[in-house]
This record gives sequence, C-alpha cells and structure tokens, in this order.
Amino acid sequence: MSVNIVWLKRDLRVNDHNALHYAANDGLPIIVLYVVEPDYWNLEDTSARQFTFIKESLKSLAKNLESRQFNLTVRKGSVTEILSNIMKHVAINKLLSHEETGNSWTFKRDIEVKKWARENNVVWKEFKQKPVIRGNLNRDKWQESAIEFFDDNTLSIPSGHSFLPRTTGLELLDCYCGNDNFFANDCQTGGIESAHTVLNSFLESRVKDYLYGISSPLKSVRSSSRLSPYLAHGVLSLKDVMQKAWQISDELGSRNKSGFVSRLFWHSHFIQKFETEPSHEFQAVNKSFDLMRRNEFDQDRFNSWRMGNTGVPFVDACMRMLNHTGWINFRMRAMLTAFSSYHLWLHWQKPASHLAQMFIDYEPGIHYPQIQMQSGVTGINPFRMYNPVKQAEKYDPKNEFVRKWIPELAHVPNTFVQQPWLYPGLKEDIYPKSESPEILVKNSRLKIKEYLATHADPNEKQRVIKTHASRKRTTNKPKTKSNDKLNKSQFSLF
Repeated sequence: MSVNIVWLKRDLRVNDHNALHYAANDGLPIIVLYVVEPDYWNLEDTSARQFTFIKESLKSLAKNLESRQFNLTVRKGSVTEILSNIMKHVAINKLLSHEETGNSWTFKRDIEVKKWARENNVVWKEFKQKPVIRGNLNRDKWQESAIEFFDDNTLSIPSGHSFLPRTTGLELLDCYCGNDNFFANDCQTGGIESAHTVLNSFLESRVKDYLYGISSPLKSVRSSSRLSPYLAHGVLSLKDVMQKAWQISDELGSRNKSGFVSRLFWHSHFIQKFETEPSHEFQAVNKSFDLMRRNEFDQDRFNSWRMGNTGVPFVDACMRMLNHTGWINFRMRAMLTAFSSYHLWLHWQKPASHLAQMFIDYEPGIHYPQIQMQSGVTGINPFRMYNPVKQAEKYDPKNEFVRKWIPELAHVPNTFVQQPWLYPGLKEDIYPKSESPEILVKNSRLKIKEYLATHADPNEKQRVIKTHASRKRTTNKPKTKSNDKLNKSQFSLF
C-alpha cells in the first residue's frame, strides 16, 4: 500500500491549501502530518505562547479536516525519524508541503528532509503559499510576479481519503516541550474559526478606522486588522485575504482599503528579502555595519528593556503590553527596537531574539529585516531615533496607556507621568529614574558618526540597494485585470 503525506508547517488551514488539494486529487490515501519538533521549541526565537497558538490552531484544523474525510496525525521528534517510522508500515509515494521561509534551523531541517527523500526514493513536492521567489531573483520583476500570484484562483476546499494511523497523537499538543515559560495571559486565540471571525469583523466594519487608529497602542487593538498571527502560521491564506481586501467597499474608506492592501504586499516584500539573503538572522544587512554595537552589549540595560523597566514610561508600557498579550502594533514595535538600539546602544541580535519569542505572530522573514531596518544597520534606511516622549504626546495624550500598564506611577501627576525623571517626588524604589531620552540618544549619534567615518563601505551600500531595495512603480497605466487592481489600490513601494 502507498500513501501521500501532507506535511504541515506554517499552513494550518484547509482552504486554499495547495498540498491538500493536490493530495486529494491524486487518488491515494493521505496522511496529514504535523511534527512537534523539540529542538525547534528550544531555540532562542520560539516560545510557549507561539506553541499555544499553534496548538489551538491544530485542534481547530483537526475538526475541519475530519468533516472533509481527512484526519490529522501529530507526532513528536525529528521529521526524518517520523517519516522513517511511517515507512516501516506503509510506502510513501509523495511528500507534499508548502515552501517555508523560516529561520536557519528550519532551513537546515529542510535540507535533511530533502536528503532523506532522495535516499528513500520519495518525491518531495513543495508549493508556494506566498509570492516569494526561491533561487535567482530579478528584483525589477518581483512586483509583476506578486500580482500574478495574488490574482490567481484560490483552491477549493478538498475532500479526500485518509490513511488512519493507530493513534492521532493529538494529546502530544497538550505538553509544551520548550525550555521557556513565555506563556501569555491575554493572547489572541488560534484556530480557523477565530481567524475568520477576526477577518470578517475587519473587512466588514473595523477597516473603516484602520488608518485612523493603526499607530495608537490603544486604538490599534481594534482598528488594526489583527490578522498577523493567522497569516504567520498559515491559518489564513494570504492570497485569499488579498482577494477579499480588493473587494472592500469604498464606503469603508478607499484610503483604508489601499493602506491595508499595501501592507499585505509589504508582508511578502520583506519575506522576499530574507529568502534572498537568510544570513540576516545573524549578520547585518549591510556587512560594513556588522560590528556596530556588537562588542558593547550591556546586559543590565537589556534586562531592564525586556522587562519594561527602563524608566521611560511609554517604552516600558509598550513592552509590558507585548509581554502580556503577545502583540503590539507596528509603530510601537519599531519604537521598542529603535530604543534598544539607539538609546540603550544594544546590538540588535539579542533584542531580536527576545521580541521573536514575545510575538505570537513571529514571522522570521519579516522580523529580521524589520529589526535591522529599525536598528540602523541596513545602510540604506534612515536612522529612526524615535523620541518616546513625543510619541507618547501624540499617541497617549491622556496618559491612559501608560497608566494602565505602569501602576507604579500612580503617585506621579499627569504633568510628569511621561517624563518622571523630572518629578522630584518620584519613588525610585518602585520605578527607576532614567536619564532623558534626548541625553541617551545624543551619545549614540556621536558613536554612529565615528563608526561611519571608519567603516562605511559605499560598494556594500550599492550591493544592498541592488539586492534588496524597493523598486519604483511604473507610470504606464496597466491594462490587465491584475495590474488594474494594483493601479487602484497598490502603493509607491516599488
């Protein structure tokens, strides 16, 4: 007897699932397999909160699969060992999965799987689920390729015939095998039903406040799409979300619609950067910036930053919200990263790992390029030295956000709550006194100037531009269906 195996990774859904669709049409019995990999869950960029979200999504997926004559099989160990054990009982015809742009660990694991498949005469077929191109890339043509991908038909929800193992292994999801304790008290719930509830509420009503509230840490809880964890773990199809976004009613705001569509393109744009040069997990985008801050790491400053105890209230409130919920909006993520890099002069790698663990929507392909951009080591982006006091004045003018997350400042009057270092009555035994952000960042400006004087490499800058920089959009009016959609709702990213 021969079976096809659908190997699940970041694709925990049934609709628009290439591997499931192919397997269902191939006629052979199917094993839908998810492998809990202990080594993966002991990495510095994975965490219990991510596992919890995946567990919820897998249990939801199991119910959805069952209604379509599939069964979910969960196993624990290395993928190649699990596949070898399956082969002891049944022949494997094809291994089917989606392409993954993950961290270096998953890349090396996939190399091992490829070797295993070759040695065991198993065809491993991978499918795209995002417009990310592997191998040689013509950056000037990426926009066109992405539009073609998004405009292609989504795949129907399949039905099939499962090969039934002796045990499903779903109970393995009830025990976290990582070495951290970063559970979150108030994370978004995983699962297909939750994903579609969030998606529908956004497309049908919440999108009307999208651009108005997306930058506020308070308003963005509702006005942001909140789809990022479902897209990061493939509970929703990015293509399906894009096609639904194209259909948003203009009554909800054409600018809101175009703003959301543009960010869906940015999603894949950054993953493409990482796919093209995955060394960004460990090395600066611009190699001539690689040593900046690397040998000056202050562990105490890092600890105060990750615990939300730096003495700068708006920064600390953002970190505490993230630690508690597993999510915070993009602008505040950028500020947290910039504060660690410029105000605290921390090399980007340890903060990157900590934030990765805190984000339930951690997507390596987006995470590392963004971290480096906000840390100022790309060599082609401006140094974004956010002033947290000004950010607070703009996005927390009534001090509601800071008051919610930093109760230690209850004794500080509103006049001083965003700058408690100016308040003579600050109780430093319960909340630390910081230097002002202006003083903290002044030293960084001097260090950057000195570093650039001796390390900046114009040839490396040109390489980064050629390899990764956004391209300008053509001014010619497109005529095709896809390009017409782009013209109406795209952006000036390229």
